[in-house]
Amino acid sequence: MSSFEANLRTMPFAEQTVLLRIFNSKDELMAILPNFPAKQGTLRVFSHVASTTGQIGRDEANEVLRVFGEYTERAQQNPGLHPKLDLLLNLRDGDFLRIERIESSYANLLANIHDRKASAAESEAFIELLNQGKVRAAEKVRDEWEPQTYVIDGVLNYFGTHGNQRMESNYWDKVPLKYSNYTDQDFEASGVRYAPGSIVRNGAYIGPQTVIMNQAFINIGAYIAGGGVMIDGGSRIASCAQIGRGVKFGAGSGIEGILEPAGRLASIVEDNVKIGAMCEVAGVIGEGAVVASGVVMASGKKIIDEETGDVVPPLECRVGSETFLLPVIPPYRLAVGGSLLSSKGRIATDAVILKPGDLRESATLKHFRKQGILYS
Repeated sequence: MSSFEANLRTMPFAEQTVLLRIFNSKDELMAILPNFPAKQGTLRVFSHVASTTGQIGRDEANEVLRVFGEYTERAQQNPGLHPKLDLLLNLRDGDFLRIERIESSYANLLANIHDRKASAAESEAFIELLNQGKVRAAEKVRDEWEPQTYVIDGVLNYFGTHGNQRMESNYWDKVPLKYSNYTDQDFEASGVRYAPGSIVRNGAYIGPQTVIMNQAFINIGAYIAGGGVMIDGGSRIASCAQIGRGVKFGAGSGIEGILEPAGRLASIVEDNVKIGAMCEVAGVIGEGAVVASGVVMASGKKIIDEETGDVVPPLECRVGSETFLLPVIPPYRLAVGGSLLSSKGRIATDAVILKPGDLRESATLKHFRKQGILYS
């Protein structure tokens, strides 16, 4: 038996814990520890040491490193081999890690969901975590988006444990509307405006200061941060799509969703993005970018920088033996519809064009507004 296994036996189990998020002293998300069998040991140690204050400073870090025994020695000799231990080894005086704990009344919830053996009640408990925004299909960890596979497993487990039933008098479905049992007080507390005809399925998180206009549709697993978000009329936010703060999502536009395979990154729109009317978007749209009306993003479609002629490389997402290529619009760029001519200039292929300029610069904004191509 290794020293880590021996030390772990002295620590309590954390059956009710769904996951831990680890933030640094700048409140940046550095790691997520879901309560899976392969990661339960690490979660138990961090959970136990941070149980009193919710923080890990130098003294607590030394205790964690002692528990990990031989793994700590390997981490010291090979930086990057154990990223969670690197967080502890790199702590300086005055630094700390903040631990956020997400819990459920059901024991080993993620393990049961991962194995697709969660009961109907357990599935509903997980969907409620989605409703509250406590779990998400994708999170930005160390400034990179990471898929959270347990969300896909949780949604599919829910579908498997629930049959169709009559809903809202005239619908036959498995997923009720998010607000089907809301009181006036619930609507008021949510801070969300739901215009007549808008449809939001259960399991979608809608943050305060969000406006959802007529005929907009938001699917299960979607996450909308709020803080000034406008989802305009007829828009479609598909399953597990992630929408940041301050986003303007134009009328009739849609964003690609995912449900399978678990491990594929969801489509993401970062903070303060503006998307024009009648767009179809996918992949990742960087913070502060603007997508002109009518733009269609799709896997395999080239995104070209007009100034340099370079193709913006897609983001590779590997799931088992499959590789998915997700289109990317960089932060603070204006994307418009266009075409790419063949080498002989006879054939034009549909493309997305990035106009020159940084949208944080007033001269760039003035130029685009004068051209009439800036969605605002």
